[in-house]
This record gives sequence, structure tokens and C-alpha cells, in this order.
Amino acid sequence: MSPHATAVPTATRARPRRTPRPGGRLLAAVTVLATGVLAAGCGVRLETPPPAEPSPDAVEVLRAGAVDDALTVADLVADVTPSVTDPATLAALEEAAAFAEQHADALGGVYDSGLDDLDLPAGDPTSAAPAEDSDEPADDAAGTEEDGTEDDVTADEPGDGAATTDDVVVALAEAAQRTGASADAATDAGLARLLASVAASEHVSAQRLAALTGSAAADVLVTTAPPVEEAPAGIGAADLATLVETEDAAGYAYEVRAAQSEDAARTAAVARAAEHRARGQAWALAAGTDGTAQDPRRVAYVLPDDADVAALARQVESGLAQTYASLVATAAPTSRAEAVALLVDSWASAVAWGEAPAAFPGLPEQTAG
Repeated sequence: MSPHATAVPTATRARPRRTPRPGGRLLAAVTVLATGVLAAGCGVRLETPPPAEPSPDAVEVLRAGAVDDALTVADLVADVTPSVTDPATLAALEEAAAFAEQHADALGGVYDSGLDDLDLPAGDPTSAAPAEDSDEPADDAAGTEEDGTEDDVTADEPGDGAATTDDVVVALAEAAQRTGASADAATDAGLARLLASVAASEHVSAQRLAALTGSAAADVLVTTAPPVEEAPAGIGAADLATLVETEDAAGYAYEVRAAQSEDAARTAAVARAAEHRARGQAWALAAGTDGTAQDPRRVAYVLPDDADVAALARQVESGLAQTYASLVATAAPTSRAEAVALLVDSWASAVAWGEAPAAFPGLPEQTAG
């Protein structure tokens, strides 16, 4: 297997808080209330520390990192959009921002325990000191009209570090890489599947925006997935047989439509047919069924009569995206890198053949919702 990327959480960014999780807020409030009642009943003042923020576990770190990446994209788009005039670029930016918001919501948003909103007792060490107790001015960093410092800079004047569309492409490309690595590492199967889908969406958004703006920032993304060398851990014989047959059938479909097509469509279909046939062979070798009675591959497969090469390609690749999204959930942590890459590759190919971009490729339940 190829080496796996390490999922690295992004740096913490200041974000507007979203709706707190009711359980965390209620538990913290009940804890404080119960402590006060017990102290009053016993007639003894209990010196207890204020409730502390829970430490995030590995799953929360991966989830929060993906949320932060998504909101970073949305923030950058909001900064860049006012200076963009090209309609196609504007549409791509708005789409990327809309997808990013959906990603953040599906992943649970920014976590807020609610502890900062509790009414802490007077004199509590965690409460903020009143402004009048300080010997320094409340806003020493900000300039005044008399001294003429920062007040001379208006929000309407772009600075040297103004965000650009290239920054958005960079953010999308980096998010796609980190989120894909997080999908490989996540110990929660459902989260891994969701992260892999988000990574595929971010990958396609980065490529589309880069193509419109001439940015080279998306060149860091791997655009093709090589055939697998061994089966991911946790994958059974039935799942492997499905992968062998699905990839082989995809190659057959492209070959048939290539024979019925001309020019660029024919060339693209022939190339894609070879890729899928090679993947089917690789999965058969990984499963140990190549050339045996258990090899599920057939000479021919049934194809829809009314689908041209582009329509059939969209159907085939979208179906494979769902297959590989399911494989991500089934495979064991740290053995999903190839499955994630194949999900991304299938979805990028579907969009290249005319499929509409989506926030959650390979997850039909998210699209339906």
C-alpha cells in the first residue's frame, strides 16, 4: 500500500459561535446549580473550581479540523467576492462557499460547551475583571482621532494582504488534502465516510476554480488514483467481489460507448475504459480471485440503451463514488487512503463528463436531505 498522509489539525481560528450543543450546556448548568444547592443546605461554603472545558479526543480533533477548513473557505470567499466581476468565477466562488457551509453544518459546526455563558459567582477567578480596575486605557491599541493612527485606515481600502481567488484555491486544495487524510485516520466509520465525501467535493471545487482563474494552486492535488496493491483491512470477500465486478463493468461500458463515439469523446472513453479495467484486475489480484472460479468478472454486462457516452459515464462514475464512499466506512482506520483517492477520482471524472458538482458526492442520503 502507498504511504498514508498524516491528518494534522489546523490551527485554531476565531469563529462566531454556533448553536451550542444542548447536552453540554445543560450538564454544565446543572453541575453549577447542584453545587450551590449542596453548599447552601450544609451551611458550608465549598471552594470548588469552575467547570473546565472537556479535552477533545482524536475524533473531535479531526472533526473540528475539517469544520475549521470549511469555514476558512467560506470566509475567504466572502472577502474575495466583492472584487470579482467574471460571472463564471463568481458562480464557482458562491458554489464553493455554499458547499463549505453545508460541510461545516453536516460535521456539527463549531463546538460550544456553553460554559462561557454560565453565571459564575462574583469574584470567580475565571470572570473578567471590570474595566475600571485597570490602570491602562480600555483600548490602548486603537488610535484616536487626536493621535491619528489606526483610525486613519478605513475598511474600504484594501491592504497589501487582501485575499484573492488564488487564496481560495489554495484553501480548497489544502482542505481537500487534510480532510482526505483525516478520513483515512478517523476511528469512527460514519465520520470517515463523511470526511471522504467532503474531501472529494473540496477537490473538485479547487480544480474548477483553478481552471477558471488560471491558478496553479490546485496542481498539488493528485488527479488520478493508481490501481490498489492490496485489499484494505476489514474488507471481506463479498465486498471485494463487488469492487472487481463494478470496476470491470465500468471498463466494459466505456469500451462499448467508445466504439459508438467519435473524436474527443471516443479518445476519453478509451482511456477511461483502460483505467477501470486495470482497477478491476488489481482488485481481483488483491482479493486472490483472479483466474479462479470465484472471479466475478463476465464477458459482457447489460447497458442502458438510451444513454450516450457522457450520460453513461456520469452514471458509472457517480455509482463508483457511492461504492468507494461505502468502502471508506467499511475499511479499517489507516487503511482507507486508496478508497478515499478512488472516491475522489470517480467523482472528479463524473463532473468532467458533465455531472453537476455536489456538496456530498457518494452520499445519496445527504443529497436527498
